[in-house]
Amino acid sequence: MQKSHRRSIFLGVLIVIFILPVLWVWTPGDFSNPNCKLTNNAAWISVDWTSQPVDETSVKELAESAKSRNLKYLFPYVSYVKADGSFNPTYKYAKDFVTTFEKFNKNTRLFAWIGIPLADNPSIGMPGWVDLSDQNTRKKIVLFISDQLTQANFDGVHVDAEIVRNNDPHFLTFLEELRQNIGKDKIISIAAWHWYPDYPNLWLTNDFDWTSAYYQEVGQRVDQIAPMTYDSAMPYPALYRLWMSEQVKGIRKSLENVDTELLFGISVSLEETYHRPMAENLANGLAGVCAGLSDQKDVQGVAIYADWEFSESDLQVWQAWQK
Repeated sequence: MQKSHRRSIFLGVLIVIFILPVLWVWTPGDFSNPNCKLTNNAAWISVDWTSQPVDETSVKELAESAKSRNLKYLFPYVSYVKADGSFNPTYKYAKDFVTTFEKFNKNTRLFAWIGIPLADNPSIGMPGWVDLSDQNTRKKIVLFISDQLTQANFDGVHVDAEIVRNNDPHFLTFLEELRQNIGKDKIISIAAWHWYPDYPNLWLTNDFDWTSAYYQEVGQRVDQIAPMTYDSAMPYPALYRLWMSEQVKGIRKSLENVDTELLFGISVSLEETYHRPMAENLANGLAGVCAGLSDQKDVQGVAIYADWEFSESDLQVWQAWQK
């Protein structure tokens, strides 16, 4: 074999070794994917809407903003389970809010956002106290949710149980009991945790990340899943876009045979925790979601956390994405 030919082969091997990983890691920072014009979008909104007397002008502005931004769902924070087992009394004006909102916007659906702090996990700074293995505890939460849906006439519930361990059977039982109690007319939406692949050692994971199998088990019991695909700790924009893309691919595949609406959570927060705002922002989040979509329309929208931090610059990004 001639020396020049051997040199060409060697260079070709080097290109494969070094270039292909770069191409895999690189995720475009635009919204050019034609499958990314998602319409069933959502936002988590503040507890102020249900805990304080209704200001009709403010509710009208919220309703019109939701309509203009193509938000099909809003999750107003209603209450959470306190350490003594009671529910934080922040829902006094929930019915007034729902009634007033519907005067100005009948298309955006309102789901009561209920927080359920689960077992304490100091390693990630997440305090908790609710034990879903206890039947009486589950029953109390189910009845509270049912009462809120009936009294305030919410379209459904958005359950934010943090953090559900992978393969937790008690969370599945809770969802089954919730469905049995509220029936099929009301929507069950949940906030879900990060996905990780079934084969080990790809990422550093813990037992709070969900496998495909558990995503499927949960998906069979709910109408809508909004994975909280933020707080990724990714320090650079390209890495966060890759993170989002892989989360979209993994969760979408996990639920491909399940009739569950899928919305991917994107943070617009400026808080510095596991969240790095310079990398993990609306533009990069949307670009990552778009990069993870294929021709299959298995993803219906995105969910913004949190709407009270949605800025004018975010609005410009959102409008560019919606065009």
